Amino acid sequence: MEGEIIPSEAAILARSERDPYQAAMLTWLEGKAAHTRRSYLTALRAFLVATEKHPAEIEPRDVASWKEHLKRRGLADATVAQRLSAISSYYTYLTQQGIHDRNPVAAVGRDDLDVNPYERAHKLPLVAFRRILKMIPDDTEIGARDRALLLFYVLCARRRSEVVSLRAHDLRVEGEKVTYRTRLKGGKSRWKELPPPVWEAIRRYLDLAGREPTGDDPIFTATTDAGRYLRKYYGTPQPEGPEPLTGAAVAQALKRHAAAAGLDPDAVTLRSLRHLGAELYYEASGEEHRHWQAMVKALGVGV
Repeated sequence: MEGEIIPSEAAILARSERDPYQAAMLTWLEGKAAHTRRSYLTALRAFLVATEKHPAEIEPRDVASWKEHLKRRGLADATVAQRLSAISSYYTYLTQQGIHDRNPVAAVGRDDLDVNPYERAHKLPLVAFRRILKMIPDDTEIGARDRALLLFYVLCARRRSEVVSLRAHDLRVEGEKVTYRTRLKGGKSRWKELPPPVWEAIRRYLDLAGREPTGDDPIFTATTDAGRYLRKYYGTPQPEGPEPLTGAAVAQALKRHAAAAGLDPDAVTLRSLRHLGAELYYEASGEEHRHWQAMVKALGVGV
């Protein structure tokens, strides 16, 4: 049945010495998130059960037939595309390892699948975000900070925790190019280009705050000490330096700005900002810097 999972790794390992296709299943998804491994392995298992063939015997017509079977069952185009991607990922790995000579999924067209990875996500309308930006003063420390934060969320489409936890050592300035470190699931990290409008907004905020963070210093900090009462009550020491702004504080600030812009604050969330950024990124094209240039143009914030 399609809901079944792939045979246990122990069972695969028992056959792997005589079957390299089985052995490849042990290393194919190494390093990917747990939910990705589960969904990809489940899709591969369902495909092989449906075709009743060994992976070495699969032809493009088998993939095409399975694709049509999934569509007849009424599965959403995004679901069909995800399952085809799982099978394609497996065969791509096999070809890279010299186990198989070609990827049978590559010969099967997918233009009939109407897939937008963000179509189900609730996103803030672009016009609404522009209204919010216009309501945020950039001549005060708090206003400049909030503007920098919101631009970061949209133009970089990062998670709330990643942005508020940004430290000075997470930024690199090399001439006119600025990169920031983003932490991926699994503890890995990657350096990505920071769009100039975001960097300009951060620099303006730090100038107004009179701060020049270094090392482990947080970039975004609170202007009030909300924890002083708790420290006094529990007798805990005063922090040595500025504490990073909390995600809850950013969410509250966003709702205040949304209300000032005449929007329903309950309908505006940080996640909706991230989805707006993801949608803009998806609609853009070209290399990474071309992506954010198109996004900046759409926001109307200038470069």
